[in-house]
Amino acid sequence: MEPWAETENTVAFAKYLKSEVNDNFKGNAAYALIERGEIVDTHFVSTGKPVDEQSVFGVASVSKWVTAMAVMRLVEQGILDLDAPVSQYLKRWQLPQSKFDNEQVTLRLLLSHTAGIEDGLGHDGFAPGEPIQPLAEHLTKAADADPGVSGRVVVTQPPGESWDYSGGSYNLIQLIIEDVTQTGFQEAMHGLLFEPLGLKNTYFQVDRNDPLLAEYFGEDQQVREYPNYTSLAATGLYTNLTDMHKLMTANVVLQFSDIRTTPLLSKNSLTQMQQPEAFVSGQAIWGLGVMLFAPSDTGFIIGHGGKSPYLNSTVRFDPKTGDGFIMFQTGNEEAFASDMATQWTLWQTGKPDIYLVNNRIDEVFQDIILGTLFIVIAVIAYWVWRRSRQKP
Repeated sequence: MEPWAETENTVAFAKYLKSEVNDNFKGNAAYALIERGEIVDTHFVSTGKPVDEQSVFGVASVSKWVTAMAVMRLVEQGILDLDAPVSQYLKRWQLPQSKFDNEQVTLRLLLSHTAGIEDGLGHDGFAPGEPIQPLAEHLTKAADADPGVSGRVVVTQPPGESWDYSGGSYNLIQLIIEDVTQTGFQEAMHGLLFEPLGLKNTYFQVDRNDPLLAEYFGEDQQVREYPNYTSLAATGLYTNLTDMHKLMTANVVLQFSDIRTTPLLSKNSLTQMQQPEAFVSGQAIWGLGVMLFAPSDTGFIIGHGGKSPYLNSTVRFDPKTGDGFIMFQTGNEEAFASDMATQWTLWQTGKPDIYLVNNRIDEVFQDIILGTLFIVIAVIAYWVWRRSRQKP
């Protein structure tokens, strides 16, 4: 797969990107290209209510990365320890007993999805007017779990031995933040992140009266309602390009002093977040709350993605240079924003990222299955034809 343009040719890449978005979006979309921490190009499209850099979108699992930043703030304040058993912070709920040692579960493992928790939670959320399940009850058995998964947050494999994506791990982090700050999650995040960074339009739990709220397009471009969530830390964040840009630049390990908005986290904390903590088949894939999308000349392209039905968001950036890409989108069933972000990563590094590799593996596997099925059908048809020819 070839990049859309040469690495230094931002104009050519931006032109190709804009054309792809115009041709393939189905509801609405907003994106920003960032170089050295500054937004150099934006684009906005919508089949309904116009969107711009102030439009607020649900960003699904990008919430996890933002939650990880808050954890690191509490670590710097001496309130949390990444390597202490999380049981010492929990007041309202504890991990259920299992054949594995819950005392080995730490924030480091929860943040990197290596705590041995296989909950399978995708978090469908709750419809407007439907009761929102309390957090402790949700940890015991999530009422909005996807069909076919347990919805239980319990250690089912040895902590620290393998990676398994876990929304429930971040629900547990949400409870820890509430317990140690003795406030609600929204209030805690406001004090830890949103106020220090000057985020004006970022919040957990949807505000349907917000005039800046972007429409949520679903199947056949029909407008649908944003759900409510118990799982705020895992999937409940709402924000816009302006605020997400501030969050991104606050994660840049400074080489250029002019691109940092506010010195929110120390260089040591940022470096810890961006170091590999989880591996699959020998490939580094996860740090502390961030995906390691692809190796770069200076480390990794990092960030996070988010996917809900007909909604997709992505943030990817090089923390050493301040180059990045942010996109929010609704209306496409597939992960359209993530597809565009893989092209940005390929353009930046010349390497396919983990999202692209995983998707291509799935596509190849599907092609193999379809090809095998075609051969089997052809053999059966030939056998039936031969049998019919042999009849007197």
